[in-house]
Amino acid sequence: MLDGFAHSQRLNSDQLRAGQAHALATLAHWASTQVESYRPHRALAAELAVAARDPAAFFLLWHRWPLLSKAELRAHGPAMHAAALPAQHQPRELIRTSGSTGIPVEVATTPLTRRIWNALTAREHLWQLRDPGRRLGIIRFRPRTNRDPRGEDLPSWGPPMAELVRTGPASLIHVGHSVDLLAQWLARFDPHYLLTYPSVAAALLEMLPTRGARPPSLEEVRVISEPLDPRLEARLIADWAVRVTDMYSANEVGHIAFRCREFGQLHVQSESILVEILDQQGEPCAVGEPGRVVVTALHNLATPLLRYEIGDLASFGPPCACGRGLPVLERVLGRVRNLVRTPDGGRHWPLGLHGLRAITAIIQAQYVQQADGRIEVRAVLTRPLTQAEQQQAIELVRRALGYPFEVLITPVASIERGPSGKFEEFLSLLDQ
Repeated sequence: MLDGFAHSQRLNSDQLRAGQAHALATLAHWASTQVESYRPHRALAAELAVAARDPAAFFLLWHRWPLLSKAELRAHGPAMHAAALPAQHQPRELIRTSGSTGIPVEVATTPLTRRIWNALTAREHLWQLRDPGRRLGIIRFRPRTNRDPRGEDLPSWGPPMAELVRTGPASLIHVGHSVDLLAQWLARFDPHYLLTYPSVAAALLEMLPTRGARPPSLEEVRVISEPLDPRLEARLIADWAVRVTDMYSANEVGHIAFRCREFGQLHVQSESILVEILDQQGEPCAVGEPGRVVVTALHNLATPLLRYEIGDLASFGPPCACGRGLPVLERVLGRVRNLVRTPDGGRHWPLGLHGLRAITAIIQAQYVQQADGRIEVRAVLTRPLTQAEQQQAIELVRRALGYPFEVLITPVASIERGPSGKFEEFLSLLDQ
């Protein structure tokens, strides 16, 4: 599979689209005959099968297939699963997402989809030219039975890399431990590569602000799950002298996009997924225009997700000079529920949220919009804020969000992460 990917990544956009058209036509036929929720679309699936010979005509027809929201996926429940599976696609396994958008869902996977996930994981290591013989450290959500404060030391990186080559050791630690404890683990294990969430990297950077303070062997910080703020990336590169990479994925559909090492562009993994970016009218966005991310996993027959709106915002970018024909995502903005809404009906992505760091008493903060004109800032403090600092914080929030909101500063002991360990710096409760 990796050999095939090495070839397909060099195909041009027309060749990739032609392959996707055939895969989508097959998937639509399967879904409309085997999945209860898709049976009303059998006629359209038949038209798609005929149109697959002409990719341009196929994708015009493809846009007639209805979008599937997370709420609809959850509401349909078992009606989204195929009644039967071919022998080579068994056994199926159920996974449950973390519900990071507030709507947890359940999806079945197959041996093929799991093998593709592993092959793409290995591809990302190869793209980044990592040395598998070095130490890999991981800070992420761990089950309750695996939350040793010293971390879990393992003899290898585990699958898929340990199934292909001899790897160095790895160590995992639960993201819910204190930053001080995470820093102690980091110093003890001294990894070459660190995999974690951007918010954890930011907290460690605050605690270990210089290259001399971070582990001496660290070469790369690899971030997942949360949007990567360009300013955080720049600080990690400047202060820690490390490379920074990020990945874009979703449990329901697998890997979505990886960075290339040559130019740092985020490439869609088109061999396994179709990514569409649509405006509010459901029309494709132009390059550089942000819109809603809609995905179709090409090979999952157990729970086919056709034109699935995952709740993210992103924009396409121009082709990358690295030579790969895989489409480029210029920027992934994150969840729709992370948008600021103003009383006049406007919505925009919040920028400049790190401005509160100018107030040294604030260790961590989360912005929560509970009404159109009001923002609550939940703040972890080293001491109570002075009246002047309170006013400074209010002005910083208004400046960051671009509107004169009513701002309430609420001191809290800690800020909880989501079910999978993700931290949302801005959270809108208006549409919950």
